[in-house]
Amino acid sequence: MDGSSAKKSTSFETLVIQNITNVSELKAKLSDIIKTGKDYEFDVSSCLKALINSSDQDIVLLSIQAVSELVKCEEKREIYANKDIIVPILNILRKETTSDNVDLIKQCCRALGNLCCDCDNARQIILDSDGIPVLIKLLQRSLDVKLEEIQMLVSKSLLNYAIGGPEFSESIVQGGLVGVLERILCMELEKEDFDDDTVSTSLLILSVINDNTPEFLFVESVNKIVLKVLRETTNVEISELCLDHLHAQAEHDSVKTLLANEGGVQLVCSRLEQLVHRHEAGELIADDSEVEAIMKQACDLVIIVLTGDEAMHILYNNGVGEVYITVVKWLDSPNYHLLTTAVLAIGNFARQDDYCTQMMQDKIFDKLLDIFEIYNNFGVRMQKEPDKPHPIDSGTVTKIQHAVLSALRNLTVAPDNKRVAAARGRAAPVLLAALPTVEDHHVAYKLLAAIRMLVDGQEGVAKLLASNAEALASVAKWGHAAEYAGAAGEAPRLLAWAVKQLRHHSHWRHIVEVDGCISSLVNMLVASHSLMQNEAILALTLLAIESLKKLSPADQTDYDYEKNFIAQLIKSEIGKHVTILIDTNCAKMPVEVAENLLAFLDITSKNNKVAFDYKEAKVHECLKKFSESRNDLSGDLKSCISGIVLAISDNGKGD
Repeated sequence: MDGSSAKKSTSFETLVIQNITNVSELKAKLSDIIKTGKDYEFDVSSCLKALINSSDQDIVLLSIQAVSELVKCEEKREIYANKDIIVPILNILRKETTSDNVDLIKQCCRALGNLCCDCDNARQIILDSDGIPVLIKLLQRSLDVKLEEIQMLVSKSLLNYAIGGPEFSESIVQGGLVGVLERILCMELEKEDFDDDTVSTSLLILSVINDNTPEFLFVESVNKIVLKVLRETTNVEISELCLDHLHAQAEHDSVKTLLANEGGVQLVCSRLEQLVHRHEAGELIADDSEVEAIMKQACDLVIIVLTGDEAMHILYNNGVGEVYITVVKWLDSPNYHLLTTAVLAIGNFARQDDYCTQMMQDKIFDKLLDIFEIYNNFGVRMQKEPDKPHPIDSGTVTKIQHAVLSALRNLTVAPDNKRVAAARGRAAPVLLAALPTVEDHHVAYKLLAAIRMLVDGQEGVAKLLASNAEALASVAKWGHAAEYAGAAGEAPRLLAWAVKQLRHHSHWRHIVEVDGCISSLVNMLVASHSLMQNEAILALTLLAIESLKKLSPADQTDYDYEKNFIAQLIKSEIGKHVTILIDTNCAKMPVEVAENLLAFLDITSKNNKVAFDYKEAKVHECLKKFSESRNDLSGDLKSCISGIVLAISDNGKGD
């Protein structure tokens, strides 16, 4: 049938309906349309618009029911999403609900719910026609007189409406729907067995509000009632909705604290253990993907609560908190969800120095090292045998390694723990041995950071690093991996901290020997943070002092290190980097950073080859501008600048 024939057929069908004068025949026709539903091929919207306003209530009921069935078809929905249909339906819903019009009210709610399904036009008409207060008032009335079917139909209509986006969900919040939903959940919890569909629909509306307005904070009583539903339900879907809501709300610190105080995290931990046990025993009806999703959600909720400082203190409770004890126990769990959560939780508890000290005493640090060794070995095996099936997927291996290294790093921030870790003698060899095997840049970032914490103040650890050529080469490799900002930023910092510890030991020479180490430090000169710039300057200065000093005119070894150091500086384009550093930080460079930079330039500009590189890069011109633009530099500093400028200008001839 071509377009023209279809149009004629639709017009003819409309004409037929319009010319039916017998009420019984009209009812039969409407009943036929209802029965055919979304498969009814004609557009009779003009007829239904007229019939909805009929004085015969049976005709009105059937017409609205016909709309409800027809708009189950997505294409027809846009046709019937019309003010002439929606406004009369809303006007009916404005009337008091009586025993005579209950069926009509139900069909009106069904029609609006179906019209709002993926249809912004229908939603906008309801909003513009002030329909939300009408629906919310009807929902309240249905609760008062216990009309449960109407309650459900209105709730689902509001859900379909709110899904449309922030404008629509905000209107239901402004209309007071959240308070009504809280009342519904309270009423359900008072029953011996609450209705899963009613509870799910209410929670879904809360979820839509969370999704559309992530910054929205529900009143405390709403979050408490959702927590209570989670405590009472055994339904996997409802549990997932509760966790989803609480996770979204836990972005607010007040909710983190609420969940910690109200036993919410203990509840989630307990549920997680039950879920794992039942899943492993094959007792769950839900499929694996559903179970995995809810496990992940529960784990994520535990961790997000622990990111709150007050919540973390409540749950640690001097090392005897139920949640803390549970996650320590999970460090021995064979379940990857529980293990990962435990490690991430320890990392969060390790934000407090005295907690770190206690955990170090309790051998938590050693337990984490055990876990890291196991999963690093898994990772190495997977790299060597990529086509071979493994009992654990690579993503999980990476996630656990990342989490463990983050926790190890946090535990060694405290100075006392650095000394303990170094004295026990196991951590540095384990982590350094792993460095050449790591391929994932996220893991490398955390591994480099963990080693840097161990190096801090510990000469012995710095010596181990400097003596390990493979580890140093890996550090240099990550230092040049510019596409991975985390690892590329952490690698030169580790080198800089190691150099600081090695200034009085010959081990600094190993750093000069390994290709790429010096250029990593030079690259850090143009880092975006002045702290990192300063660390690079200090490290390069210390290496310059050691490399360029002459202990004996005949000492060939000293000459070789000097030659190597100079060659690497020039290869890394030291002059170009210094010029960029000065140019981009001319006005904002802290005086102490300027002092350190000038000390480095003063030492290195005495070498003819380096001075020539500086001259080529116009370092002396940048220094002049820098000196002229800064009034906060002392006379001594300005005098030093003049000396460096002169050295570059006069001696930059190259050998």
